[in-house]
Amino acid sequence: METNVALKSDGLVKATRRVLADEVTDEIREAIIRQDLEPGRKLAEDDLAAQMGVSRGPVREALMRLEREGLVTSERHRGSTVATWTRQDVEEVYSMRGALEELAIEWACKNATSKDIKNLQDILDTFSQLSERARTPTTVRQLDLEFHSALFESSHHERLLESWLVLRSQINASLFFRWSKVNDQTKEFLPGWGENHQKIIDLIAAGKSDPAKKAIRVHVQEGFARVAKYLED
Repeated sequence: METNVALKSDGLVKATRRVLADEVTDEIREAIIRQDLEPGRKLAEDDLAAQMGVSRGPVREALMRLEREGLVTSERHRGSTVATWTRQDVEEVYSMRGALEELAIEWACKNATSKDIKNLQDILDTFSQLSERARTPTTVRQLDLEFHSALFESSHHERLLESWLVLRSQINASLFFRWSKVNDQTKEFLPGWGENHQKIIDLIAAGKSDPAKKAIRVHVQEGFARVAKYLED
């Protein structure tokens, strides 16, 4: 565990470290998203703590955080379980995402700095530099989350960003579910990922709020349609 120490001007030393509970949360979250911990599975604190080589405290805190993120459900006297998603759950997630992203892009068109635009463009440049073989669903899923997180950051709307961070884990899970289904629809979508997101960057850079809001609305609707198709299958 890394500890960073900074010497303040008054001579006091402030030590900061990545909290163990953060690491445990990240590990369990990713296991749920990858479905190594499948929907409906019971999550026993003792078992998780033993597997991860930690005490029950960080595991308990991690499960509470993941419950707030919607990835875990808890019942009194029955413990915690990996959340099971229905079509309605996915509809709710995407309806929330649509509302949040439309507001985010509106604010980004007003507030995005040249640095914000560069951060968004850098993510697309990373994608464009990948070979066709390297453009795997897992890699593009990660880039997609980075892009949309950067979009929210570029809005400079702190409460909006906090709302996105709560919802992001559920978006991540739905992206994994969608792109883990390797079929013709996925193969058609991945090559156009960069072009679709470049349009969003160009509209933000030009400050064109109404066209940008329309573009992000269509973007989210098309994303939901792809997820819904997999749910039907």
